[in-house]
Amino acid sequence: MDIYQRDRFELLSAYLDGEVSPSERQQVQDWLDHDPAMQQLHQRLTQLRYGLQTLPIPVMETSADDLLAGVFADEAQRHSRFRWVAWGGGAIAATVVGALSFLAPQSPLAPRFAQTPEAEPDATSLLIAVSQPVVDIPLAPEAMVKDLSISIDRPVVDIPTTQY
Repeated sequence: MDIYQRDRFELLSAYLDGEVSPSERQQVQDWLDHDPAMQQLHQRLTQLRYGLQTLPIPVMETSADDLLAGVFADEAQRHSRFRWVAWGGGAIAATVVGALSFLAPQSPLAPRFAQTPEAEPDATSLLIAVSQPVVDIPLAPEAMVKDLSISIDRPVVDIPTTQY
């Protein structure tokens, strides 16, 4: 089908749908009056259109609400099964990893306890005493400490109120 015939077909189809301008309507009428090929195409499209309009509408055996409820019930059941499989698989995997980590003591996953070094630290080691701070922390003046109280029954800052 060349471009000219395709344009004629589309225009005829639009004519049957009532979607043409008055000048296009006149053009299609002229074709139908004088062109036997266009008359045959018009007849075929009209029969096709009538056939589509008279097709029987299938009757549903179940209502849309029942169908929707069934779909959601199936999905919930499938999701529930998946959740159990996922939890079970995760538990099995954790058990296997735990068992392997205890059976292989050289494994990097095996638990290890801290050990105290047997030798005394040398002069190049860095020791930090936990009971004494590394640097001196200055104390705040007593006047500042006395004024550092926050009342919980009133706000720290005055909040302006507006009345509407």
